[in-house]
Amino acid sequence: MISSADEYKEWFDAPASDERVRKLREPATQETWLEVIERFPECRAEVARSRELPLAALEILRHDEDENVRWRVRICASWLEAHPDDGEPWNDDPSTPIQFRLSDDERALLRFGLSEWGGPADCTEEFAVAMGFDNVADLFASGTRIGEAIAAGVPLSRTDWTRALLATEVVFASDVIGSGGDWQITTGFGDEATLGMLRSLQRRMVMCRGVVGKVFGTRPARPHA
Repeated sequence: MISSADEYKEWFDAPASDERVRKLREPATQETWLEVIERFPECRAEVARSRELPLAALEILRHDEDENVRWRVRICASWLEAHPDDGEPWNDDPSTPIQFRLSDDERALLRFGLSEWGGPADCTEEFAVAMGFDNVADLFASGTRIGEAIAAGVPLSRTDWTRALLATEVVFASDVIGSGGDWQITTGFGDEATLGMLRSLQRRMVMCRGVVGKVFGTRPARPHA
C-alpha cells in the first residue's frame, strides 16, 4: 500500500520497471490520493489509472485541464458506475477545444512536426488530405496556426491535435516525403529523443481514436468472416 504522497512521487519518478508499475497500482487512503493530486499535477494521469481510486479523487480528476486525465476517468469502471451517462469520450464533439499537460520540448516537437513540411519535407496534395488538411497550402497555413497555438499553450480542437500528432509522426519518420535523415539537422532533436517523446505523446493523446475515421478519413467496413 502507498503510505504517503511523497512515496508515490518517488515511485512515479523512478526508472521504468515492473516493480514501478506494480507500486503505482497499489491502493492508498483517500487522503493520500488527494494530496498526490494537489501537490503533484504531473502525476494525475497516472493516478487516474489506479483501479481503487475513491470517487472524491475521481471527481477532481474529471475536471482536470488535461484531456488525457479526463479520458482516463471516463473509462474507469467505478466512475461509470456512479456516472453511467459520462462514458464514451471518443464520441465527444471533435471541435471542442481541449488541452494537454505537455513539456516545453514536447510542444516544440509538435511545432517542428508541422513546420518541417515547409522545409526539407516534400508533401503531395494527396498526402496532405490524408493527414486531415484540405491540401498542401492548408497544411502550411493551418500547420502554422496549430503550431503557434501549441507553443503558446492555447487549447485546440481534437481534430487539430490529431493533425499535429499525425503530421509529426510522418515528417519525422519518412525519408520519402518527410524530413527523414534531415530531421536532427533542422530541428536539433535526435532520433532517440524524438522517438521517446513521440511514444509518450501517443500514449497520452488518446482522443485521436475519436477523430480518425469520423472527422477525416474513412474506416473501411470489416470483411465478413
